[in-house]
Amino acid sequence: MQAHAAAAIFACVLVSGCQGGGPSLTSDEAPKAISMRAETAIAGDMASRFVEAMGSEKPRSVSLSPAAGQSAEALENALRLFGYAVVGKDEQALTKTPAVQVTYGATAFEDVVLVHLSTPALTLTRAYRTSAEGAQPATPLAVSRHR
Repeated sequence: MQAHAAAAIFACVLVSGCQGGGPSLTSDEAPKAISMRAETAIAGDMASRFVEAMGSEKPRSVSLSPAAGQSAEALENALRLFGYAVVGKDEQALTKTPAVQVTYGATAFEDVVLVHLSTPALTLTRAYRTSAEGAQPATPLAVSRHR
């Protein structure tokens, strides 16, 4: 009987070790700040992939969803370098052809940033490893078409 009790206690100790308090995605820690160099590198890569994915369906103008911070600013600059007109809500009403709505977001966790760029027609998603010097793709580009 004592052997069974000792085995049960040993098993409980082993299982309780699996419930340790390591880092979790639901922690209350503030998200890691992404350097401007990393933001610029990520936005440039995502903009170039967006251009490739759109192919001959290139819209004349895009409208970025309201987003705070340097992520949206970096993407806006990158899209302009690729020849896109980026219009605000007020300017969109004045254009003859409607602008394509673009939603852009980034979620940082430790040294990885998950980025998505979406339009009504497609979504691009990729993870990047970041550092103070910039960012490098950590995963292949995922492209989802919504047709």
